[in-house]
This record gives sequence, structure tokens and C-alpha cells, in this order.
Amino acid sequence: MKVNSKKLKNFVLISSALFSLSSCNLLGFMDKPSGDAQLLEAARACLDKGDFTCARDYYQALSNSYADVKVSETSLTTLGENNIFFMADLFEALGSGTGGANSLVTLAETLAARSKTDATTRTTIQTIYANEAAITDSTLKAYSQLISSLSMFSSLLASAVGADGKLTASDIVIDPTACKAANCTTTVTTECNMPVGSSLVNEDASEVTDLATSTNWNSSNSISKIKFAASAADTAVSTLTSSSGSGIFSALNALGGLGGGATAAAARCSRQALITTLFP
Repeated sequence: MKVNSKKLKNFVLISSALFSLSSCNLLGFMDKPSGDAQLLEAARACLDKGDFTCARDYYQALSNSYADVKVSETSLTTLGENNIFFMADLFEALGSGTGGANSLVTLAETLAARSKTDATTRTTIQTIYANEAAITDSTLKAYSQLISSLSMFSSLLASAVGADGKLTASDIVIDPTACKAANCTTTVTTECNMPVGSSLVNEDASEVTDLATSTNWNSSNSISKIKFAASAADTAVSTLTSSSGSGIFSALNALGGLGGGATAAAARCSRQALITTLFP
């Protein structure tokens, strides 16, 4: 039988084109992740690439036996897809060790550069932190809540960052040198007052109770909110290390003891403690 070479050539070309177009659908099932281990690997690969929709889809497909991991890493996904906080931010701020108070300043400047000082950002972070309460593994829960509370702290502190993109003590108090030298327990000193035009305001400490249950974190950035965010981070650190440790952990421990801003005098003392810790 004589074969029409022209028709054969056309058939091959058309078949090749169709196969090329449909191969993903025809053979894609061969590479599709199945089972929790593969789904988790795929989710993490997507997260590493910054494909947050892909990561979320795979995390949501995990079974209940991976519930803790799903909550923990979905938190990282949410922080990332909202351009709030990335693990790379923390690693860069810490450097080669456990960092220090300057690491908190760096994180604040990072979030300020992303304009993540708004109410929506704080509401998102608070929801993440509250969801992490469902994690049953105490270590993983503490790790996850350390990241989310540190994100909240950084967002709040970022509101004080100056127009130059840098955070200095003069962004927090009127006269840093005089404020540090004052004895705020015996005298009320205006040197520790809030600078004119600052977005980090003084508010009553009763405005929030904690990061887990209070839902009014969308109100103004305030000294009292900084206290509760730092306290939540310090609690997580204590679970992970059984001590306040050093570096950034020591700074968070100190800031967790801020008095809040229930009165003008209390706010001054809190601002003094803030600059003394961040800019020793």
C-alpha cells in the first residue's frame, strides 16, 4: 500500500501539537503530590518560591494528622502573601547570632518600608496569632506565636520610624539624652514626651488585654500595644528556651514589662524604657 507522505507528515505534526498541548492534562497525574508527606513537600516548595496560592492549596489538602503543621505554616503563608513578614527578615535582622535590640529596630524599619503600620495589617496578625492557639504541640505553638507576635511588635514600632526610613530615639521621645537621665519614678519629665506628629501614641493600657483574645488591635498604634506584643513574644521565647536568653530575646523580655500608657506619666516612663532598651 502506498503511503501518502504529505498526509503522514501532516498527521505527525498535528499529533505532536495535540500531545504537546494536552500532555500536562494527560500525564499530570503522574507528578501530582499524594499523601501528606508529598503534599507538605509541595506546599513548602511553593512557599519557598513565593507562590502563596499554591502553598495554601497544598497546606489545606493535608489531613487532620498534620493539623499543627497546617496551622503553623499557613500562618507563614498569610504573612508572606500580605507582604508583612518573612523568615528572611528575621534571619537578616539577627545576623549570625541571636541579634540584639538593634534587630528589633531593623525589623521595624523593614515593615515601615513596606508601609505595614496600618490597622488591616494588625488585624491580620492578630487573627493569625489567635488561630495558632489551636496548635497542640507546645514547641511548634511557641515558635509560631513568636513569629506572629514579633510581626505585631515590628508593625507597631514601625509607626515611629521617621520620614528618612530610620528609627532613632528622637522618633520616640522629644529629648533622648535628657529622657534617659531622668528618674521617671520620682519626677514627671517632659523630655520623655511623645514627639510632635508621632504615630506611636499614648493610650490607656486597658484598650487591649492580650494578643490572643483582644480584637481591637485595629485601633491606634500605641505604647500599650507594644507592651502586649513584646510580652507575647517573651512568653513564646520562655517556652522555647526556658529563659529570657540574650540578644533580641533579652530585649523582648525587657519590653514586655513596659507599663503602658494609662496616664501621661506612665507613658513617659514607658517611652524612657523603650529608648533605653532599643538604644542603650
